[in-house]
Amino acid sequence: MAELIDYAYPLMMAERALKKAHDYLLEEDYILAMDQLETAIVEVRIARNSVLHIKEKSDALHQQTQTV
Repeated sequence: MAELIDYAYPLMMAERALKKAHDYLLEEDYILAMDQLETAIVEVRIARNSVLHIKEKSDALHQQTQTV
């Protein structure tokens, strides 16, 4: 059974947080804007780790097929 590694959801959540940050900045609510920017950073890091995991699995699969 294939393991699902989701990078899309954290990217969508990062995009949503950036939009909220922009809205808060327009309202000059800098504290809430910074909070949303922190959320976006966390979500992007999650997405990055997901992509890194996918790449490592792909690389391992390629190396396995080369040795066979």
